[in-house]
Amino acid sequence: MLNVLLAAVPDISVQELAIRMMTTTFIVMAVTWAVGVFGPLIGGALAGLPITLGPGFFFLSEQAAAPFVSQAASYALLSLCATQFFLLAYMMTAKHYRPMVCLGSAFIAWVFFALIFRYLPPRPWINLGLFIITTAACWRFGARFLSASSSTKSKTGFGLLLLRGIIAGILVATVTTASHWIGPIGSGLLLAFPVGFTVMTVTIHERFGSSCIIATIHSIMLGTASLAAFCATVALLIPHQSAHLTLGIAVSFAVCVTLTLTFRGQILSGFRHK
Repeated sequence: MLNVLLAAVPDISVQELAIRMMTTTFIVMAVTWAVGVFGPLIGGALAGLPITLGPGFFFLSEQAAAPFVSQAASYALLSLCATQFFLLAYMMTAKHYRPMVCLGSAFIAWVFFALIFRYLPPRPWINLGLFIITTAACWRFGARFLSASSSTKSKTGFGLLLLRGIIAGILVATVTTASHWIGPIGSGLLLAFPVGFTVMTVTIHERFGSSCIIATIHSIMLGTASLAAFCATVALLIPHQSAHLTLGIAVSFAVCVTLTLTFRGQILSGFRHK
């Protein structure tokens, strides 16, 4: 096994690893900044941009056949279903436990549901329907943990925030690199694993407090709809279109969903400030 890994490493350029690291670092820092400036509703919506999934599937499409990428995107939809339970578990524990304990419970929830969902067939429309049902159920149940107000206390400086973003970038680079060796099921599940959310939730939790992270996560649950739109588009179109055209359309759909959710967040924020 070690020989296989060592043989595969030269095929992954330093430039590719650097891009994967930088994109995740950027989204973690940008969303944390957006929460402080615009509030959790808009910050959570922006968290759904496919800044990590996009490069991941770009690199995958450069090295794998279209059917492989399509199946991986279908399983990524199932991974996003597990991510909703990841977010819900964090919400349920955020008020009473330290961030790392909350993160541990969230990770266990993701692993549990990912192991269940991996046995489902890679059918994009069915997987998308399951995502919609899962999102609606988790978002509705998670609403009971919301507070009337969210604190905005700052505990983490820019240096530590940058360090955490870099750590998230390293994790994403590792996961996306490993995905080439483990088949479409493992590739899809790992590419959509909420690596960025693991660092983002802990950072926002410590920086702004439990009420703010709960509100942000509740918004992120809807924000992941843009990731689902991206994955569904890739799964459905890449067997019939070129990889670059498919990814361009998928990113466009994801951005449209994010803009819609951001506009919704601005309206709701305006009502709350009246």
